[in-house]
Amino acid sequence: MASVVFSRYFGTVPRCLPVLLLFITDRCNLRCRMCGVCERELLHGRANELSCEEWCEVIASAADKLGTFLVSISGGEALLRPDLCDIISFAASRGVSVHLCTNGSLMTEERVDALRDAGVSMVSISVDGADAFTHDFLRGKKSFDQALRAIRLLRSRAPEISVGINFLIAPHNYKKMSDMISLAEREGVNKLKFAPLHTNLLHRFKDPEAFEDLFFSPEQLVELEGELKKLVKECARKKIFTVSRAFLKGIPQFYRGRQSFRCYAGYAVAAISPSGELTPCCDLDTGLTVKERPLEEIWHDPMFQEARKRVRHCQAACWDTTNTELSLRLRPASVLGDLMQTLRELRFYFRTQK
Repeated sequence: MASVVFSRYFGTVPRCLPVLLLFITDRCNLRCRMCGVCERELLHGRANELSCEEWCEVIASAADKLGTFLVSISGGEALLRPDLCDIISFAASRGVSVHLCTNGSLMTEERVDALRDAGVSMVSISVDGADAFTHDFLRGKKSFDQALRAIRLLRSRAPEISVGINFLIAPHNYKKMSDMISLAEREGVNKLKFAPLHTNLLHRFKDPEAFEDLFFSPEQLVELEGELKKLVKECARKKIFTVSRAFLKGIPQFYRGRQSFRCYAGYAVAAISPSGELTPCCDLDTGLTVKERPLEEIWHDPMFQEARKRVRHCQAACWDTTNTELSLRLRPASVLGDLMQTLRELRFYFRTQK
């Protein structure tokens, strides 16, 4: 990672690509209130999705040429791809750790067994409340029961797989965040990730007016700061693994438009859309696609280097659990000050399959 930090600091092309985000489909079986992926599907269609063979070529290029050691697979809903486990199995065979993000609604005993056998290291499931009423408000009726069932299936049939929960902080649930600690303890969840709501990234094609009630008032932001402080203390007391303190502390400032960090998108991490476009993050289009050229060629292309320059001057409102959290972890003070948490993070994502 030292070479990545060097490249970001001096604005040069990194030799390696540690983390790759694979958005393998825009299709989804849910219609979450804040999510703009379905709008992206309508805009781009599904006919141009990369095939299994094309995704395997991407992974081979990433692992063999760019030293990628972690791929995070999501969508849309990745479980809608019947060849998902083939993609995971290929990545695992290349020595790449695989993280799967899902809403959990399509999880079955057979799918859990297939994911385990394919070699997935970790599965994150969206759960936005410790009860059905709170969670279903965002995700839809019965989605809480389905997500909880997915967690229990993973714990019972594949204990070697790390299980995480992604919790979206909103006005209706921020006073109930600590309830998630009890749920995590009870269900054997390995990590809780708390994140704010975005209008960009994957949601940039959705009309913000469709979910304007999910944003905080100034008065609520003051209360949110207090709730996050309590959350940090409670997680530390219960030894619950979560996102970094710096990330949690920055959430209210993000909502106030005051976030500040050195972003490593395009340096430590990059994203590939369902149609194969390689971008530093979901906010920055490049027009460079792995359908036309190998990943490693695009990574070193001057046009992609121009996209990195856009990252260095980006003013977009962003505080997500991938780019932002990774960027915060790469600060020298964080590397030295949060060494134990970093080691736990590595164990979480690179848990050895039994």
